[in-house]
Amino acid sequence: MENNWNITAIGVFFIVLVATYLIAWKGRRDAGDEAEEQIGKQRLNRWLVGLSAGAAANSGFVVTGAVGLGYSYGAHWLLLPFGWFLGDLVFWTFFPHRINAYGARTSATTLADIITHGLPIGRLHPLTLACSAIVVLCLGGYTMAQWVAGQKFLEGAFGISGHSTLLIFAAVIIAYSALGRFRGSVYVDTLQAATRILGTFIALGTVCWVAARDPASVAERIRSAGEGFLDPLGGGTVASAVGFVLGYAAAALGFGLAQPQVTSRYLAASNPREARAARWIYMGYVQLTWATMTLFGVLLRGVMPNLPDPEKGLTVFVSATLPAVFVGLILADIFGAIASTGNSLLVAMAQAARDLFPGGNRRARIEWLVIGLGLATMFAAWGLESQTTVFGLAITSVSFMAAGLAPAVAIKVLGWRHSASTLTASVFVGIGAAVAWNLAGLSGTLNEAAVGIPLGFLVNAVLARQLAPRTLVSSFPSEETA
Repeated sequence: MENNWNITAIGVFFIVLVATYLIAWKGRRDAGDEAEEQIGKQRLNRWLVGLSAGAAANSGFVVTGAVGLGYSYGAHWLLLPFGWFLGDLVFWTFFPHRINAYGARTSATTLADIITHGLPIGRLHPLTLACSAIVVLCLGGYTMAQWVAGQKFLEGAFGISGHSTLLIFAAVIIAYSALGRFRGSVYVDTLQAATRILGTFIALGTVCWVAARDPASVAERIRSAGEGFLDPLGGGTVASAVGFVLGYAAAALGFGLAQPQVTSRYLAASNPREARAARWIYMGYVQLTWATMTLFGVLLRGVMPNLPDPEKGLTVFVSATLPAVFVGLILADIFGAIASTGNSLLVAMAQAARDLFPGGNRRARIEWLVIGLGLATMFAAWGLESQTTVFGLAITSVSFMAAGLAPAVAIKVLGWRHSASTLTASVFVGIGAAVAWNLAGLSGTLNEAAVGIPLGFLVNAVLARQLAPRTLVSSFPSEETA
């Protein structure tokens, strides 16, 4: 098949890109400096919370990694979004409204603000520094995954290759992230969520239509992919499948608690009720786009069986099969899916990085921090694009962060007893256990977040029992009672 994109497709793509910059600029105008410094003053409704959080969460993994997993390994990887759904269900039942109420009472802007509030410690305390450092380092790895995904997108869509593709993609995202800051990030993410929903239906409908034209050939190609390609268990046992699902459910729970690019959306909701009401908007969006793209990858194996890089499958397929206008829309969709997370990550990293400045310099301009961190992660990703997959880099970064910070955030917003020393131990034990589990090569059996998170809770509980009651803090309950 020949690429079907032309000047029309490129034109549609650039129209959406220009709209992205305009919306980022509008977001900057709608939120003054005071609202930028105090996220609680952003007053987001449920739709802005749910769709922008979903777009920030989905990342370039959905249009690259999820497609690649379905294409390479088959139906087994549909268990991943299912496991994530279970973890999200637990998270949304207990936490977003509490996070919003907690943030409103404490004026928290970052995860470090949430974790350290009410503790008699300064900004040079190991707990404060560890929280900010984990955020910057893990989100740095997650951002690098977006740059690699962006490079794969440009290579698959336009047939260009080399380091220039990574530089071009990253530069475009860094520019509008610095322009829009937090409010612009929310607006752009919401636009890109709507585009992603449209692109999802177009892509799945098209691959089904192509497959239906020659079902016998498609079925034969899928059979040749391997005996267990359509087996939900992936050739394993029920026990291994359960471990797989529970591991990623734990990662999803930790993701909701410990990813500041999504936590910031809950903090910015207008009230706890709006934060809670965003549940099915968020979960519906994430599941629709994620599971569908995995299924798309499974079907694509029967349509295009010999792709050299399955993570480029979506761009290669739509460029070869769709009319130019739809190609442009899908290219804008894929760009947006990657860019929305890259944008949100840069803003979240910049907010966290200010805590690492001497004295916690909150006057450091977000714009310049976004540019500096964007360039640093871009050049760090330069040497990685041929050595890693988007899935591997993204899921490792997410899991480490969940293991280190999720227990501490949950302890604070649930009002459980703790002290600076118990939370410090919880953070270090959680992330240390996750790193050790990963280095031991056990992540394929059980995600490291499922190891680090319970240990983090356990360490806090055990140490809190050993300390005198007067040394402990019990956070105020943040349950919305209205």
